[in-house]
Amino acid sequence: MGNNVYTKSALAAVLIATQGGWAAAEEQAFEGWYLRTGPAGVFFRPSADLSIGGASVPGADVKVDENYAISVDIGYRFSEQWSATLTIGTPPEAELRGAGSLPPVELGKLRYGPSVLAGQYHFKSNNPRFQPYIGAGLNYVVNLGESDGAASDLEVKTKVGPMVQIGFESMVTEDVGLYFDVKKLWAEADVSGSIGGAPFDAEVTLDPLIVGTGIIWRF
Repeated sequence: MGNNVYTKSALAAVLIATQGGWAAAEEQAFEGWYLRTGPAGVFFRPSADLSIGGASVPGADVKVDENYAISVDIGYRFSEQWSATLTIGTPPEAELRGAGSLPPVELGKLRYGPSVLAGQYHFKSNNPRFQPYIGAGLNYVVNLGESDGAASDLEVKTKVGPMVQIGFESMVTEDVGLYFDVKKLWAEADVSGSIGGAPFDAEVTLDPLIVGTGIIWRF
């Protein structure tokens, strides 16, 4: 009788220790650095408030065509639920064109480097092929140089803005998988220069949607 009680108690202790070890190992498997990279599309929703020679131009607007780049996420997973990422990309070139009451000519171009610093919350999932998450953070469009068009002496000053994201990861192995990600950025810029010799100033809203997919490596 005593041996049976001792044996059952020992087995229970081993089982509890084993389950605890498995839980710790499972938690530890999520922790660490990871890298994500793949193609991304940048789809703008631009608008502008323009003044020329100090006078507001009614109905003036701008158009910015979509851009494509290679996106790179450098991330760290703190736990099963929480992570943080720094997103950068190959520098695309945005072409600013007149719209609304402005003639549809190229005003100038901006070579820029997109950058996003964000934190993510990963929902618990027992399916490694579908691990959804949401995130939020800050974005900054790094100005890498302007070139003139119809506007001369073009100068673009970008600002820090908020962002949100949603996506999911689909792991093929423990360390390698695929991802799909959508980021909404609120981005503004102060643009100045001259048109036909008259100085102008504009507050330009870009507010791009960035849609990307690619490969994830966990280290």
